[in-house]
Formats: sequence, structure tokens, C-alpha cells
Amino acid sequence: MLGIGRAAAEISIVAGANSEVMAITVRRIPERLTWADYLLVPIVINPHDSTQQDAFTVFNFDIPENPLRTVDGQLALAETFEITITPHAKAKMGGLQTTELLAHEQFHYDVGFVVARVVARELMTLRAGDEPELATAVWNTVRLHFFFRAELIQRRYDLDTRHGTVRYDQEVWFSRMSRSLADPASSQIGGFWL
Repeated sequence: MLGIGRAAAEISIVAGANSEVMAITVRRIPERLTWADYLLVPIVINPHDSTQQDAFTVFNFDIPENPLRTVDGQLALAETFEITITPHAKAKMGGLQTTELLAHEQFHYDVGFVVARVVARELMTLRAGDEPELATAVWNTVRLHFFFRAELIQRRYDLDTRHGTVRYDQEVWFSRMSRSLADPASSQIGGFWL
């Protein structure tokens, strides 16, 4: 098995059936965060900048194990499957639980969703001569998008908004996210590649 996700999401490559069409979908569970989705802890530290916060949200992703298929003599991932995005969220006991803070944290969660749509599109195109080559291509796609690019967006968002305390910049980023969420083919947000 090739471990590829936050919170132990894994994918393994298993030989499988022939097919020409592929549809990988993405789903958030839940779609909208509430404070009930947060684990209450005594202290919340943002690992990106070591600051203490009232809340911190990242996303987990799950790419299920499915049999491979052969397309034009090359191995490809399963014809259809769903990538699932779930929250990994913490809130400080006794900390602020405002509507504004929850909206700021929702953006962090939504990054996982819009990035996962790009990952799904790229996974649909992957072809390889053998299982190890395909596993490497999958891992490289996951690493580039879920770890590298998503991380850059998360850091820039928090820097620009000062963790949601600069209202104007928060609205600018919300507008960018709204456009990205509305366009399933979106590949950028605020000039950053997803």
C-alpha cells in the first residue's frame, strides 16, 4: 500500500478490468462546517506559523482502493470512484466561536475540495506501463496538489487575512473561493495553482 493522505488515507494498486471512460468525483462530508465538527482542546497551535489560535482547520482526504484497468495497453486507475474530503478541525476550549471565525475556517476546508477536483481530473488521465510506475504517478499528483499547492494557498490566505482578522482581505479571498467553487474546471484561486 502506498500511504498518500493526511490521517492515514491510503491507496493501493490492484490489477483490474478494461474500460475507456472514467469519472472520479469529489465529495465533502460535511459540505458546510459547524462548531460541532470541531474537537475542543485546551490549546490550538497553527503548525504553519506556531501561533496560538481559537480554531484550526485542515482537511483529510480519502482515495479508495479500487482495481486497475487497462486502456490502450496501459494501466489506469479504476473507471469510477469518489475522493472524499473530511475536516480535521480543532477549537480552543472557551475560545471564540463566532460566525466570522467559522467562515474563515470554512475557507481552509474548501481548499481541500477545490484541490481534490483538480486531483480527480489529473488521476483520470494517468497511464503507466506497470503498477509501480502508476503508483509513483498517483503519489506525485497527490503530493503536488494536496500537500504542496494546498499548503501554499493556506499559508498565503492566513498571511493576507491575518488569520481572518483583516475583513477586506477576508472578503477578497472569499470572493476568490466562491468563483473557484462555482467552476468545477477551476485550476487556480487568487493566482495560485490548485
